[in-house]
Amino acid sequence: MTAFDLIDSIFSRVQAGMPGNVRRVTNDQVRFLFDLIGSDPEGGHVKHGVGRSLVWAPSGRNKYVLTDDVAGGKHTLTRLSNLVATESGRLF
Repeated sequence: MTAFDLIDSIFSRVQAGMPGNVRRVTNDQVRFLFDLIGSDPEGGHVKHGVGRSLVWAPSGRNKYVLTDDVAGGKHTLTRLSNLVATESGRLF
C-alpha cells in the first residue's frame, strides 16, 4: 500500500459534519500514514507545519496537511488542491 492508496481510501468515505477536503483520521491511520510518506520516493517533499502537523507536497495537483493532535485526539487530514497543475511538463 502506498500513501496515495491510504489517502484515497480515507477520502472515499464521507464524514458527517466535515468539509469535503478534510477527514478525521484515527491514531493508527496517522502513524501508518507517517510511515508510508517517509518511505515514499516523494517523501522528501515534507515540511513541518505549525505544532504537530506536516505538509506533504508530492508532485501533482493535491497537497496534504496531516495534523496530529495528541492532546485532543482529533487527528485530521486536509487535501489542498491547486487550480493549475504543477509546473513540470508545461511549455510556458
